Amino acid sequence: MAYYAIGIGGTGAKCIESLIHLAAAGMMPDSDELHVLFVDPDAENGSRTRSQNTLSNYVKCKEKLDLGQTELLQTMIIPVTSKAWTPFTGTDPSLQNFLGYENFPETPAGKLLDVLYSNLEKKNTLKEGFGGHPSIGSAALAKTIDLVNDNTWSEFNKRIRAEDETAKVFLFASIFGGTGASGFPTIARIIKDVLPVELGGALLLPYFKFIDDRDDSKLKARSDEFFMNTQAALNYYHLLDQTNIYKAVYLLGDEHRVEVENNPGGKPQENAPHFVELYGALSAIDFFGRNFAQVKGTQYCVVGRESNNGLQWTDLPNGNVVRSRIGQLTRFALAFRSVYRPALQKIANRNSYRASWYVDFFEQRGIKIDEDEDELLGNVVKYCEDFLRWIANIQENCSNMETVNLIEYSGYAEVKDGKIELKSPESFSNDWSNLIQSQTETESKREAESNMLDKIWKRMCSSRAKGSDAKDIGRFLRVLYENCGE
Repeated sequence: MAYYAIGIGGTGAKCIESLIHLAAAGMMPDSDELHVLFVDPDAENGSRTRSQNTLSNYVKCKEKLDLGQTELLQTMIIPVTSKAWTPFTGTDPSLQNFLGYENFPETPAGKLLDVLYSNLEKKNTLKEGFGGHPSIGSAALAKTIDLVNDNTWSEFNKRIRAEDETAKVFLFASIFGGTGASGFPTIARIIKDVLPVELGGALLLPYFKFIDDRDDSKLKARSDEFFMNTQAALNYYHLLDQTNIYKAVYLLGDEHRVEVENNPGGKPQENAPHFVELYGALSAIDFFGRNFAQVKGTQYCVVGRESNNGLQWTDLPNGNVVRSRIGQLTRFALAFRSVYRPALQKIANRNSYRASWYVDFFEQRGIKIDEDEDELLGNVVKYCEDFLRWIANIQENCSNMETVNLIEYSGYAEVKDGKIELKSPESFSNDWSNLIQSQTETESKREAESNMLDKIWKRMCSSRAKGSDAKDIGRFLRVLYENCGE
């Protein structure tokens, strides 16, 4: 079965970013395809651009590596289109231009538009999104989403119709902004009216607030309106049963809202990953793995944690499994980035001795690090860096009312000017004793973890017989990944 994920707006894109990393750790319910689509009127949204870059790095690795049967990069992720779909094609979209208001200002339709929308709402450019006004977004999306004639949506339509069984489609959106709040009911209903699918969705309640909400001259989302918008939207969904087309809706949020800059859109709107988005990705995995054949109506899922001002692995759904998979991928990314990639570069330049694992996985198999192989290894490095920054931000990006105990990233990254930056590989710490945190870890376990890099090296030097169903560099990376397990 193929799965489909649609990220609506900046928050939706960030949830897909988390889903990509969970897929890299082998957490999808099986190894089938995941098709991804971004919906965003803001062509340069920074958060979505970061998510798309991560997707691109993942896809390059997956397409060119033969890893055999392993959890690493297990799922083939396929973008529906290389860019985000937008309802606008003009250079200066505004609601009144989009609807052709200048052609009927004095007609009953024009007067109705005057009643429903202010002059600012009608005239404000929408090239950076709907400015926290879902009423604008709903009109734009309902008018332009066409599963037959639009290139992006017709491709989406074609892929689903090629399925031999009912496809599962999952939507990510915030309820308190503009793009997500307008797209969550509108896109789902259009899809359900045309395609035989099972729909699920993560509806994100407020989990951040803006540092500065001033400047009333611009149409933009304001955090002092988030709870009012959320209440109105939930009431609307309830009264008109706007979620009855979903098999399951996951309601996620955080009462301790983290502060972010109030950038209306564009490249500056690049907000750090947050653990609520990790919950969103886990909800998609839960949905994909469920059997809804006998389910009637919509299931509404709410998740909680042990303490409202703290987060640990056991607070996550299947937390022990998540901890194990994320921990293994973290160790792999660190080991490859700080030890094995530099070693391969030195060996290729004949500036280092030949390690026994290099002889086993490269020299005896006739594999040389030429230009193509070096580019492929560079793509793996890029993905590892994406992942390491992401998990460090999941740990760091919380309000001062919360404590997150998932990972200790200080050995490989640091905060500079409010952002997580990776240290140089030679500065990465070799002590992993508290890398993956645990409330029950013993002193002997921490000591064992502290020497993990040495253990991985020894394992690699005696692993020539492993990973036989993988090929070339893929075999080396697959064995390295498996040797990074607990």
